[in-house]
Amino acid sequence: MQPASSSNALPKRKRAPDTCWGQLLGGGSHAPAEPTSAAFRQRFCSTCRRDGLLVPASRVRIVDSSLTPCNTHSGGVYNAPQGGNAWPAHRLINHTQNCVGPRLVILREETADVPGLSPVPCAPGSLIAFRVGRTLQPSPLPQSMATASGPHIRLPTPPLLPQPPLLPPPRPPSPQEPPPLQRASSSEPSSSMSDGVIGGLEGTESVARSSSSAPTRGDALSQLSGK
Repeated sequence: MQPASSSNALPKRKRAPDTCWGQLLGGGSHAPAEPTSAAFRQRFCSTCRRDGLLVPASRVRIVDSSLTPCNTHSGGVYNAPQGGNAWPAHRLINHTQNCVGPRLVILREETADVPGLSPVPCAPGSLIAFRVGRTLQPSPLPQSMATASGPHIRLPTPPLLPQPPLLPPPRPPSPQEPPPLQRASSSEPSSSMSDGVIGGLEGTESVARSSSSAPTRGDALSQLSGK
């Protein structure tokens, strides 16, 4: 018996479309998702992957910074309550590497108070826009959703780290100062002395010189006695 040819083989069965996780998280009517892998992004329809989705802020919570929750890999969009976890059905988002801001949780049902979770401060009826990647991250409202009902808010981003103070620009070098004037030596007459004073001193010196050379009375008597 000859084996069946490859042309007669049954075609590979295509996976049935799944409900878009954007519809389960944000509500509304979405096109079905056609995942080609088990990646988180493949759980959403093409419109959600392109434009993102809107979620009522009343079901979004901020996770306390001291907690490090994680999603269970049960296959569903929501984590079911387990053991001592007091949180209702929820989905942890904005928790992967390179995410900005605190970890967030989307609740399946609106709940008043949940330990370790804080409501987002916003006006009633607000919506939060998310973009689809490795997780859901808050994003600006796309233009295609600008006509959606309800006000839109953005979660506050964490404050920037303080920047070091800017150093003042370097000062230009100061021009070289001229050397100080040399003072006149004591042996030279001061330039401030007038010419008249200098002439008087010279006359006094000549008079003293002539008086010392004139003959005295003793010399004259010696000359007479010799005669």
